[in-house]
Amino acid sequence: MIKFDFNIDCCGCTSCANSCPVEAIAMKQNENGFLMPVVNEAVCIQCGKCERVCPHLNIQTDVSKYSLSDFNGKNTYLYYLNEKERNDSASGGFVYAVSTYFQQQNGVVCGCIWNKSIVAEHICSSEKEDLHRMQSSKYVQSDLNRCFSHIKKELAEGRKVLFCGTPCQTAGLHFFLGNKEHENLLSIAVICHGVGSPLVWEKYKKSLEKKYGGKLLLVNQRDKSFKGYNQSFCKYTFKENLSNNTSATAKTKIIGMPTFLADPYVFLFTDNLFIRNSCCHCQYKGINNHADIIVGDFYESLVDAGNMGCSCLIAMTEKGDTLIRSVQGVVKQASLHQTVGSNAMLWKSVAKHPRRDEFFHEMENYKDGDIKLFLDFLPIRFKIKKVLNQLGLFNLYLSLKRTYKRYHCK
Repeated sequence: MIKFDFNIDCCGCTSCANSCPVEAIAMKQNENGFLMPVVNEAVCIQCGKCERVCPHLNIQTDVSKYSLSDFNGKNTYLYYLNEKERNDSASGGFVYAVSTYFQQQNGVVCGCIWNKSIVAEHICSSEKEDLHRMQSSKYVQSDLNRCFSHIKKELAEGRKVLFCGTPCQTAGLHFFLGNKEHENLLSIAVICHGVGSPLVWEKYKKSLEKKYGGKLLLVNQRDKSFKGYNQSFCKYTFKENLSNNTSATAKTKIIGMPTFLADPYVFLFTDNLFIRNSCCHCQYKGINNHADIIVGDFYESLVDAGNMGCSCLIAMTEKGDTLIRSVQGVVKQASLHQTVGSNAMLWKSVAKHPRRDEFFHEMENYKDGDIKLFLDFLPIRFKIKKVLNQLGLFNLYLSLKRTYKRYHCK
């Protein structure tokens, strides 16, 4: 029976729950809103499968020793999709291009979507519309449900499967499938800052609905329709509350705010305020995500890519390298320092926010829909960044910061 301090070390990958032959493990939200395994000891048959598939128990490493040099010898690339679909992706559209490739080969794609309740969850699908729903970033931890079991079944039937998730999710899938190579499986890990609490996202969603007077219908937290890739926006689409209107005549309202400069939720997410505890000592950095490809933003972009974004890629396996070289789009090989040198999240974990415990304690005192929960925890840096943006100096600040990181990374 799996047993350790879940609150501190569990990443929520669902490997244990998916592997249990008697369904003695359920994933349930803890008091902070993170999914954790709950074991029904009366049902458990002590088979040990959950322990054999748990990435935390099977990756023993010193997280303080991760560095950029872990990727020495790996081929790295810059990429952008030269199709209009790139506009709906967070950066260069690589995952969408690969998803389309798998779909065309009658394969299955497993990725994260916003469901009808605007909850982040992973689904397995081969429908074109679902591939579009998997595009762009969701800054909250997704619910994997029974996706690992679904993937195992599809592989057993000989279908090609693409999985895209966070490093802990790709590691969880790897161990769930038996710590061995699967020819028909390709896994992609995103460069991950950490994962936010689904409960916190739910509270923020309700505060937006109250503030803007409507039901939240659609979310894109890296929308390019306002100012392109150089300054992405959080785009929220609401269905206005009905008073004298009927459902047939109710209007929609679109609200946009610069993702990292004006949206309180995203800013506090990147400030680590409501990040999962395991993210503060992530075991799945470096080469320990067991993915074939790592993908992330190439913030400086390429001149040829225009203002619609560019991705950086690391081929972790020969299979991943072959796929990168064959996928539709523009692929340019580049040095490790050039492509991912400023993406320190590849080897560094986020620090625990000093007010994290206070935030979750105070959250209980705020009514649903109260935006003050988020405004009260915004630091002075939030206001400084907004002023820099208003003065047209923020992009210059970012450029200098990334240049420094790229040439001083370890």
